[in-house]
Amino acid sequence: MNLDRVIRQDFAPTDHDYTARDSLLYALSLGMGSDPLDADELPYVYEALPGRPQQVVPSQAMILGWQPFWQDDPALAIDWKRILHGEEHVQLHRPLPAAGQVRTQHRMVRVQDKGAGRGAVLQMNTELYDRTSGLHLASLQSVQFMRGDGGCGDWGDPAAATAPLPLIADGAQPTAVLEYATSAQSALLYRVASQDWMPIHADPDIAREAGFERPIAHGLNNLGRACRALLKACAPGHPERVRPIAARFVSP
Repeated sequence: MNLDRVIRQDFAPTDHDYTARDSLLYALSLGMGSDPLDADELPYVYEALPGRPQQVVPSQAMILGWQPFWQDDPALAIDWKRILHGEEHVQLHRPLPAAGQVRTQHRMVRVQDKGAGRGAVLQMNTELYDRTSGLHLASLQSVQFMRGDGGCGDWGDPAAATAPLPLIADGAQPTAVLEYATSAQSALLYRVASQDWMPIHADPDIAREAGFERPIAHGLNNLGRACRALLKACAPGHPERVRPIAARFVSP
């Protein structure tokens, strides 16, 4: 990684218009509606229930105003095929509308060098706003693990780093356990719904170059499925109750 060039990147705000159809597609990409008789999930994938308006999965905030992929610019010298999503932190400030016009503002916060051969960590913060009203919809912190860029040097304010996720005590029991079947084309469906076109999720040759046997699932798809489980177990029919969501992606 050419750290000097990377930290001089200028990230313009991203405008994104999305429709109710886009919200339905996002919910479907998480497997919602796999049981068409599930009354809790149906409002996320069907917009015409009498007396029940279409609902939006809170984790959809992660894909609105998606930042165009910039890491493959040769001048940056990033080993972009070996990038993995490390962590994602989302704070919902208000429920998402089924359709809207949004603007996102992106800011690189820090680069943490783990050392040559050990990779580097890059954190991006994103603020999501309703473009018409100016209302602040969500704050996001994304941590990327740059597996091939160790030895690049440190940059940024360590105090701005995302707070560590709380430790789970040994022997702790989960609040709920849900099992979802994942279709073989799940990653292909999710990349269309999310507009995350990173080829490691679709192109077998690039996935093998990155060290995997086959294309891998998006971390944010898995986090969206976890949000689906949260809705089912803790807030059925009330997506507005889900505010903070955070996860660390331990392995593909």
